[in-house]
Amino acid sequence: MAEASVIHGLDHHDNFQNRCARTVGWNPQPNGRGTLDIIRGCFLVLFVCVWAVLHHNIPIKSEGFWAIFARKFRWATLAVCAPEMLTLFAVMQWNAANISVADMKEIGECNWTIGHAFYANAGGFVLEAKDCPAFPINAKSILYLRSNGWIDSPNITRENIWDRSKSDLFAKGFAVFQTAWLLIQCIARTAQKLAISPLELFTIAFILPTFATAFFWANKPQNVDEPTVIRPDWLIADLLIAAGDAAKEPYVDTPLDFIEKPVWQGWKRRPSLLHYGGLHRRPLARIPNDYSPPPPTGKEAFFVWVVSVVHAGIHLVGWGFEFPTFEEKMIWRASSFTLLVVMVIGGAVPVISTQPWFDFSFNLLWIWVIDARKSTWIRRNLIEFLVDFAYFVYIIARLLIFAEIFLSFRQRIL
Repeated sequence: MAEASVIHGLDHHDNFQNRCARTVGWNPQPNGRGTLDIIRGCFLVLFVCVWAVLHHNIPIKSEGFWAIFARKFRWATLAVCAPEMLTLFAVMQWNAANISVADMKEIGECNWTIGHAFYANAGGFVLEAKDCPAFPINAKSILYLRSNGWIDSPNITRENIWDRSKSDLFAKGFAVFQTAWLLIQCIARTAQKLAISPLELFTIAFILPTFATAFFWANKPQNVDEPTVIRPDWLIADLLIAAGDAAKEPYVDTPLDFIEKPVWQGWKRRPSLLHYGGLHRRPLARIPNDYSPPPPTGKEAFFVWVVSVVHAGIHLVGWGFEFPTFEEKMIWRASSFTLLVVMVIGGAVPVISTQPWFDFSFNLLWIWVIDARKSTWIRRNLIEFLVDFAYFVYIIARLLIFAEIFLSFRQRIL
């Protein structure tokens, strides 16, 4: 009986304690975080930002799901691993779109907006003549055809274009929210002298070029499935005959190469890429995502250079971070510093190349190449070698940074 009373008393005491535990006041969150919390938060920012920022050109109607998925995966990987390169593509396309708007206004096409230009340069207009397989025509080709009376002004409004676009405003808003939340967390932890992880620092560095890309692609339609088809009553052969000597050379991409290629000012796409990524058919069935010419002026190249340098410099904030071993800390320091040096020196070459006096062969991102006008050994090889070496060092530094990001989780980050 006494034993039962003791047990009853203990139960009553436990219930009282449980009630107290449920009604206790505010308890501060501990400073320590789990590895999964850090990875989940950063990966969510990376995923939603990439999802929101990528604006692919229009696919071929006959392309299968896996072909489109593979292309999107390649570009998503580029957006995470080298976001400043995506900014370069966006700036080039933005520049080409603005030039198109100005050119169209000169011939009286005042309803042609930057949205139309982006749509055209993404493969939004397809020319389907009777004597040639259908192929996309970009803004420069539309300018030529319109100014020479071959076609009427495309009967599509900016609103029609945006109706075709599947731009996800919710995803973009969510990306901004997640990014702001990550920045607030990292700033607060820094103010409290608490550690942030290399993955968080990498994600913060990712934000600047990604938001710059989003700005330049703000007027580009996103995820459009089908183009606008233009069916002329004339033949491509008639057009080429009327163009005269300018159209005598065999085309590489489309029969309208004679319109577009002079705009590239000596640049050309690397021949080994002519059939890469499903670009086997001639004329081209779609405009590749990276098909805009390099910036014709130094202003755009300089902007990308600044973004790239700041992006690389953010990694140096981790100079004093704690790593599991001293050797790993030195690897992070060396890789971050190397990345910055490559961006400062190697990134200056595209800026300098826009100057009239520049006369050296070199390649940009291993995609576009330009040859020296005066062909000497030094002019052909000096800058080309330095740029190739810079790209190689850049890749090594990037790989080491990625390795250290995940190896650092062997040490708990409080």
